[in-house]
Amino acid sequence: MAGMVSLLFKYVVFGPFQDDIKDLNKNFKALNNNLREIKVSIDELDKRVDEHDRRLDRHHERIKDLQNKIWGGNY
Repeated sequence: MAGMVSLLFKYVVFGPFQDDIKDLNKNFKALNNNLREIKVSIDELDKRVDEHDRRLDRHHERIKDLQNKIWGGNY
């Protein structure tokens, strides 16, 4: 009797939501994949920003050295 009620409850109450639940799970998987790709992209951008920051520091030092050679002061 309890098994019959359980099956009836499963198919009558949760049956209509089965497809919605499957779609929701598929969307969560797609979202997780997108977030993983975004994290990889952010990590790559961080590396590029760090490299550009180092290059900017080197350029700044070279400009200071050139200014010191030309004007003989600390700028």
